[in-house]
Amino acid sequence: MPWIQGYPYYLLMGSILSLYMSLTSYRYRKTAGRRYVWVLMLLIAFIFAATTAEIMSATYTLKLFWRNMQQPPLFLSTIFTYAVIKEYVSRSAQGLSRRLFWFSLPVLLDTLLIFTDSYHHWMRSEVGMVTEAGITGITVQPTPLSMAFIAYDQLFGVYAVYLLTLSVWNAPKYYLRRNILLLTGLIIPVASIFLLPLLKIKITGFTAFVYLPATLAAYFSVFRDPRLSIYPLAKHKIFEKMKDGVVLTDRYDIIIDINAAGMSMLSNITGQGQGRWMGQRIQPLLERQLELRACYDSRTEGQFEIEAPGPDGTCYGVSLSPTEPDLAATGMLIVFSDHSEKKRYERELLHQATVDDLTGLYNRRHFMRMVQNHGKQAQGGMALLLFDIDDFKLINDTFGHLGGDQALVELSHKIRSLFQDIGVAGRVGGEEFAVCFFAEDELAAYQQAENFRTNLGEYVILLDGGHPIRLTVSIGIAYTERSDVTFEDLYREADEAMYRSKATGKNRVTLSSQPVARIALKG
Repeated sequence: MPWIQGYPYYLLMGSILSLYMSLTSYRYRKTAGRRYVWVLMLLIAFIFAATTAEIMSATYTLKLFWRNMQQPPLFLSTIFTYAVIKEYVSRSAQGLSRRLFWFSLPVLLDTLLIFTDSYHHWMRSEVGMVTEAGITGITVQPTPLSMAFIAYDQLFGVYAVYLLTLSVWNAPKYYLRRNILLLTGLIIPVASIFLLPLLKIKITGFTAFVYLPATLAAYFSVFRDPRLSIYPLAKHKIFEKMKDGVVLTDRYDIIIDINAAGMSMLSNITGQGQGRWMGQRIQPLLERQLELRACYDSRTEGQFEIEAPGPDGTCYGVSLSPTEPDLAATGMLIVFSDHSEKKRYERELLHQATVDDLTGLYNRRHFMRMVQNHGKQAQGGMALLLFDIDDFKLINDTFGHLGGDQALVELSHKIRSLFQDIGVAGRVGGEEFAVCFFAEDELAAYQQAENFRTNLGEYVILLDGGHPIRLTVSIGIAYTERSDVTFEDLYREADEAMYRSKATGKNRVTLSSQPVARIALKG
């Protein structure tokens, strides 16, 4: 067999290849589903290297030493194969690192017993050298205790195959096609446990080769071939530097990829600390967002807006998309966009469209809409108060327009303090204001207006420069119990009543006497 002459070099190439895959996958060690792959590949690399050293060593002592050095990584490779598959398919891998620690304790005991076997012979009943096809290595006859350790270790390989098979079996066929390479590669080393004794292959180090298919399959399935990976990789630099938050969940609602912006935005929305989202469930986001949750649970696309708790008014746009639109059991791509500036701009436009800049009360147009809506909700009667500041021109002439503006602002504060809980108020003209509120009858509306006029008359306004003034207003009231009366009808009646107040001495309240109000009262 000419090829056997290069056998040690094949082993060495396997070691270098496994080491390369370990180093390239090391940077993903904190990514869910990929934490232990680099460890497994490093163990395989060491097995190849130690086997090469055993074959190429010139003395029995060195060969035995390197044979013993192979045992820990051989045992640990099976345990870490279990760890890779467990995290790859499991809904949750929490506590896995702690379990690996306890699982590895028997490996430590086995290693100690192997290296001290020359003193007690508990692990090997016979040790010698054998040459097969020109390759010389160590041959051993294990004891029942050693076989027990081997059986313990191989159970992890069998269980790993079981986990992967069960997961693929219960998933849609698409997942079977994507993971058949990984499943096949994993079966090879596990099946070799039972097949190698039957095939009677005794070439030293052949066991190391059966791990190579599983190593290659794990590497290409999880890292290299995006068509096979259930954890698709984003372009790292673009992904991390995106201003939008990107979160990828698997079909079990576990976060399997997230960028820095996504961590920050999720933390702002949920109130949970940053840096702990990878490998966690997405449920904290869904708990208080019922519409978003319904879309997420149904695995459909959707667009939502979420306001983060807190006084800063942060608002996020949230986009949901299934990673596999044709499958019910699929992951979800969640993209967060900061809409805070957009919402602030919208609020500013709304403010400008509805609120009077000087007084902060509703402007005329929005006040009209509010009155119409107010009237539709009326359970009883509704009153419209229209009032005008008496002798306002005199204030402007005496104290200037700045003094007049200050008087208007102070009056608006007084209006809000008296009517903010019972009605809506607006500035409908230069020094003309209006208030709409519910009232049991015309008399109750009159008393409310008279109470406002009296309070205002006792209110002293200090203008800039310390000049005190008192404002008085002439008030007109329109009252109705009909819901079909328009704002224009009420305003016309209240306006006529207000001008009668002015014509009869100012600083007084006048009820409307027009037909609409009288008919309303009779109805």
